[in-house]
Amino acid sequence: MANIISYLTAKNFTISLSGLQIKVLDAAVLDAGPHWEKEDHFHTYFEFHMIKSGKGIVSIEGSTLSFQEGDFYITAPYVTHQQVSDPINPMVEYCLQCEISRSDTPDSTYFNSSEDTEFFINVLSTTYPRTFQDNYGAMGLFDSIIQETSLKLPGFSLQIQPLLFLLVVSLFRSVITTLDHTHMPDPQSDVRVSRIMNFIENNYHLSPTIDDLSKLIFLSPKQINRIMKRHVGYTFNEQLLLYKVSQAKHLLNHSTLSTQAVADACGFSSHYYMYQVFKRLELPPPASFRKTNLY
Repeated sequence: MANIISYLTAKNFTISLSGLQIKVLDAAVLDAGPHWEKEDHFHTYFEFHMIKSGKGIVSIEGSTLSFQEGDFYITAPYVTHQQVSDPINPMVEYCLQCEISRSDTPDSTYFNSSEDTEFFINVLSTTYPRTFQDNYGAMGLFDSIIQETSLKLPGFSLQIQPLLFLLVVSLFRSVITTLDHTHMPDPQSDVRVSRIMNFIENNYHLSPTIDDLSKLIFLSPKQINRIMKRHVGYTFNEQLLLYKVSQAKHLLNHSTLSTQAVADACGFSSHYYMYQVFKRLELPPPASFRKTNLY
């Protein structure tokens, strides 16, 4: 059975890197064991997976990679991935979980190259099915964070902040020096579509905007709509509305919720607006839709 130890849960560490704001959610250690496997899943935040020891396999949106001690890989928000620990040489993983967004007040003291910042934003907007080597001591810095958190000596939080900063910079450096600035990999539109669809399916009830998604996956609204139109045939807002309708139809047929409760559960502003949407799509009104059991 896997053993997971979290070191920074409920702590409040935020790092600014000239145009990027990074909120650290946790730094955890996963001792996977010989028969550990994590089925397809995704998170709403970025994860940097650093392999401290052992080896295994990860599948990122269908692309399978092997990894070993000294490697790390990145999974972005709403990117589906599956992990398997090697049965003979099981992995121990250091995992840094964080929310990353553009900052309105960048810190120009560190990492102040706009070229590097824009380059890494391009990296964050795309899923790379590949591993990187820890060439700049990220795992050693993670060891220091574990030590500080475990000992909890006076001022340990003040010690952890710069360690986290150096940890993130070291990871950035490994990515940036590995990926040639002049030869960025081709964007994987199919993976981007998967991320957008995952976002819609997990947030439709909150009526998210395209700007909410744009900030999360580092793509402009125009880029998002262009990708969606090319691969799905609908804009983001159109696809969001269609998914709301599909969920409303399901609840109307498989629950006893009132039409107002269905509208609330599916993110419609009112049952009257849901009625208008059904009418626009040439569907029976919600109440009669339930009676006729159409699907």
